[in-house]
Amino acid sequence: MNDPISILKFSDVTIESSPHYETGLWNSSFELKQGDLLLVRMERENERLPLADATEGLTSPSQGSVMFLGEDWQLMSADRAAAHRGKIGRLFDDEGWISDLDVDQNIMLSQRHHTHRSDQDIMEESLKLARVFGLPGLPRGRPGSMRRWDLRKAACIRAFLGQPSFIILEQPVHGVYADLTTPLINAVQSARQRGAVVLWLVTDTKIWNHTGIRTTTRARMFGSELRAVEADSS
Repeated sequence: MNDPISILKFSDVTIESSPHYETGLWNSSFELKQGDLLLVRMERENERLPLADATEGLTSPSQGSVMFLGEDWQLMSADRAAAHRGKIGRLFDDEGWISDLDVDQNIMLSQRHHTHRSDQDIMEESLKLARVFGLPGLPRGRPGSMRRWDLRKAACIRAFLGQPSFIILEQPVHGVYADLTTPLINAVQSARQRGAVVLWLVTDTKIWNHTGIRTTTRARMFGSELRAVEADSS
């Protein structure tokens, strides 16, 4: 059997704090291979971290390197980086919606931009995911007109659409715990079974202690330091 492919690798990564982040990241090293899940518990007073942005190459370390699929983000051409970001699904803590597009257009935008799939194919997968997350169809209308829990479900559709290699979940069930926890865990497990890697960021102790989330690694933020605290079977 072939060894799992390395999807993401941090090597001695340090990122300075800035107005965009409440804390930086200091000397962090870890590697995530196909099927891995890293669950990170953040401090409530320091929830805005550079960690998720760094995994996508959206912020550059002042020291160390971030490798995605074996390539250093800092050494990629703009076109190469854009192509790699097309393999990443992300649920943003701050929603991340384009306000002048309808929600269904937001959901499908990345697939339309990064792939050659037909609109019909993208729509069919989106509708399947909508049912997975408890929606009868794709939400329409501007993001500002939608209920928070419907937007969270829509954000899950967007994050899993296109079977990404790497999925970033930033407090995905915050404020909508009961509605989303079970379908989200099921979707995460399905993604991992096909080889996707998941980075899940939380402050909620209910998620941190949830026995259904079968992590590869758990880590906690202590200021700007990321410390692995335990591991269990995936």
